[in-house]
Amino acid sequence: MLRRLYEYRWDVESVVGGVALEKRLSTEFVSRWRRWLEAAVEDPDALWSGGSPEELMRELEARNLLVYNMYDRRPSFWIDQPPPEKDPELGIGKNVAWQSPIHREAVRRALREA
Repeated sequence: MLRRLYEYRWDVESVVGGVALEKRLSTEFVSRWRRWLEAAVEDPDALWSGGSPEELMRELEARNLLVYNMYDRRPSFWIDQPPPEKDPELGIGKNVAWQSPIHREAVRRALREA
């Protein structure tokens, strides 16, 4: 993602738009899953709660938009510091996280435009 930002001369909006296209965030996809995507943009752990559609989870993972069932954060498992338990600003939940804030923003943009 850093390379892409550099290539786009740090134009975040262009990178977000490119990710939305690359990840096939079509109007159909967004319309079908709107309620869940809106919740996940605000708190990715909304997809961890009971009732979230398994098909949506598989799709989001296949499109490499998020990580589901986060790895154990015990310090012994990490070379440096483990990732934060939760960081809403970055889109990191306890059990689910967006691949990056740019991925989350691509979904947010697709929701606005659908």
